[in-house]
Amino acid sequence: MKKSRHHDALKRGLEALYRRFNRTMLSPDPLECVPRDGSFHDIELSAFLAATFAYGRADLIVRNVCGILGELGPSPHATLMNGEYGSRFEGWQYRFHKRDDLLWLLNRLRAIYAAHGTLEDAYCAAPGDAEARIAAFARLFAGTRKPSSARSFLAPSPANGSACKRMNLFLRWMVRKDDVDIGLWTRLAPSELVMPLDVHVNRIAGRLGLVNPKGAANFKKAAALTERFREFDPADPVRYDFALCSLGKLGHCEKKPDPASCLACVLRECCGRK
Repeated sequence: MKKSRHHDALKRGLEALYRRFNRTMLSPDPLECVPRDGSFHDIELSAFLAATFAYGRADLIVRNVCGILGELGPSPHATLMNGEYGSRFEGWQYRFHKRDDLLWLLNRLRAIYAAHGTLEDAYCAAPGDAEARIAAFARLFAGTRKPSSARSFLAPSPANGSACKRMNLFLRWMVRKDDVDIGLWTRLAPSELVMPLDVHVNRIAGRLGLVNPKGAANFKKAAALTERFREFDPADPVRYDFALCSLGKLGHCEKKPDPASCLACVLRECCGRK
């Protein structure tokens, strides 16, 4: 099928945006707290905790994540598995989560590591697509008792209406490998990923006509947006996530369009500016 001029222009703009927002443009982002060198377990655990608490204002996310990882020490996985974290984090609180919620999360992670060896193996143990696997992975955190709403927020499931933005973000970091993403995992392909649907991506994708920016940001919507991006890169549909998120997060594309920013934007000829 012959591609439209709009499609070709959008592809060019997205590629230009991808080249622009490289690792030098990372901060503020929780991924900057995650080590890129070290043991598999330490990088994986650090990345999961960073993604799990990736909600709220970007600079506060970074401060909180770096604080958690700093408290766990230079070998966070060893601290987790030997249980030393239980006497730490006195007075810790981040927004609506308190110390007991963080300790609950670490307890569940310790059990998952003990049972599966790695989070990669735990995630890949379930059959099916990303939606089915994320739902199964979330159930590993529930244990024998239904967790509180605050704790369920830390392990969201598509079955509960969540877009699972933070879990999809973690998966992007782990599976993709480029200047930004780590690419630690080897059992999944980038084609299996789903867009981490945050407020910035939702708004900008809406202006580009790729998704309806109104309505609930659920997993169905995230999957539908992923299919649209698959038109530009079938093997790597979440390729443009970091660039689009950064465009909004760093103030280049705000809720109320700014004429000067719009004039300089590489996506201007494809944008509805609404």
